[in-house]
Amino acid sequence: MNRPRVPARLLASESLPGVTEALGNLDGWLLRDGAHRLVTRHEGVITVSRVAADPSRVLADRATWTDPAAGSSGTYCSPLPDGALAVSGREAVTVHEADGTVRWEHRHRDWQHSLDASGACTPDPAGRVLLATMAGPLGPGRSYAGDICRALDLTTGEVLAEHVLPSFSATYAFQQFPDACPEVLLTASMGQDGTLCLLVTYTAAGLDVRAAGTAEEPYVGLGGDGALVSQDVGGGYLCRTQDGAADVIIEASEILPEDWVFVGYTPGFVDDKRILVVAAEEQWAEEGIHLLLDAHTLRPLAELDYPQTPGVAAVPLGDGTWLTHDGGTVRRWTAT
Repeated sequence: MNRPRVPARLLASESLPGVTEALGNLDGWLLRDGAHRLVTRHEGVITVSRVAADPSRVLADRATWTDPAAGSSGTYCSPLPDGALAVSGREAVTVHEADGTVRWEHRHRDWQHSLDASGACTPDPAGRVLLATMAGPLGPGRSYAGDICRALDLTTGEVLAEHVLPSFSATYAFQQFPDACPEVLLTASMGQDGTLCLLVTYTAAGLDVRAAGTAEEPYVGLGGDGALVSQDVGGGYLCRTQDGAADVIIEASEILPEDWVFVGYTPGFVDDKRILVVAAEEQWAEEGIHLLLDAHTLRPLAELDYPQTPGVAAVPLGDGTWLTHDGGTVRRWTAT
């Protein structure tokens, strides 16, 4: 399909071992406390790298911890505002200080009959509590009302609030919004039972959980003013949803070559006017094309022209730049 081609301009590059695997993890790319973070696991070490606010650099700083679950899967990490690291595992949520010592551990029931289920955690935007999802308790006759979200005191781990979720034995991920929104996005992927996208808020009255509009896909990019762009698991369509506005849906067949699909699973806002997505001939392709779409209509604006064929991972940063990777090297780009 004919569309304008815009050159991608390289701003900076930096080595980051483990980044390829990280972008395949639910906690590999996080927005926390107003900053983008890359969470990598390499040779038994967890590294949380903060993306620089200065676009002429890739990373501002890195913090490391010994991986408490090296060699296993199912853990989810989140940096905390005070420099600590929260780790959600199958049986406990643990906060590790910057020096590696354990601040507290909150144990919970395991998903005994669902090996694919896994929890997630994030500080709330105000930095008051740690929101954490986990398996809920069994009721009479081993009945199960659903997984739960708890608000845990960041200092002590005390349970301050609890809410039963409408999801069961799900794989969870949290993401904060780029502005001062008090809500956080929680995705709950339940395999063949679909995905729920929920907005979670902690207040003095407890936890409030509501549906994030009509979003129902696990791959979601967050913009300002509560805007979401979600990508179909199979890559067949994109959907933009926002409170007070009609949903915008665009099928892959409308803007891509025949039988092409959206890939990469990191759709997102380059800025308030443009969304960046990746497309390829098949879902598991290793190379693709990167497209800039209008942030409101999802119509194509341009195809990005790189010095060499790009991979299928592109991480929009909301400031007019985005990240790609080639092996263990992360690159930062922009386009006018």
